[in-house]
Parts: sequence; C-alpha cells; structure tokens
Amino acid sequence: MTERAAVETLIRDAYAARYRGDLDALMEYLHPDCSYRLAGGPQAAEVFVQPEGHAAVRAQMAGLIATYVFSNVEELALTVDGDRATLHWRADVECKPTGRTESFEIMDIFTIADGKVKSLVQFTDTAGVARLSSP
Repeated sequence: MTERAAVETLIRDAYAARYRGDLDALMEYLHPDCSYRLAGGPQAAEVFVQPEGHAAVRAQMAGLIATYVFSNVEELALTVDGDRATLHWRADVECKPTGRTESFEIMDIFTIADGKVKSLVQFTDTAGVARLSSP
C-alpha cells in the first residue's frame, strides 16, 4: 500500500484511535513486525523505551494511552512519498499521573508495509516530555 490517499487514511485513522484511547483499534493499524521510537534516551524518562514487535509496541501504547491525553490536536502537514510518510502536528498533552499539561509540536516519520505502519519514529521536545512526566 503506497498510494498516497491510502497512506494518509491509514495514518489519520491510527491517530484517531490513539487520541480516543482505543488500544485495540490502534493496534489494528500496526504491522506485526512494527517498531516505535520516541527519539530520546531511555534514561531521561521511561517513555523513551524503544519497543519492537507487535506485543512490545502494544504494551508501550497501553502505557502511553493510560498516561497521556491529547487535546487541541492540529495537523500541520502530512507528506507521503511511496512507503514513507511524515506527519507534522501539535497538541496539548496532559500527563494523568502528574496532572500537568504542556503544548508540544511533533514530527513523526513512518514506514508503511503491507498496508500497515511498520515503523514510527517520533520527534518532539524530549526535555518537555521528561518535565511533564517527572513526579
């Protein structure tokens, strides 16, 4: 699946599932051999752990959904080039355990395979994520 419209729909539908906290629906959009990486060192915050494989990514996503709530989400740009895509977006992020909210600008890089998200690397203000998440 490398047709632009299909990739755009895949990404937008996966993110809609994430925003509403629907883990089962989100995982349907991810390839069995998927990987997820929030760019940053695991020593800065637990959220920077880099899982690979459907089960490991599912566990990470479950934790992220339980911890972070997105609001005021705004898509700034979505670019598709064959089986690669980038999404530039911003949102207000609330960390449930700390009760703090901050605004973040995020850039995501995707690789698509077999009609699913095979890899996602996410770039944002890692110091802000650590600050938002610190007790």
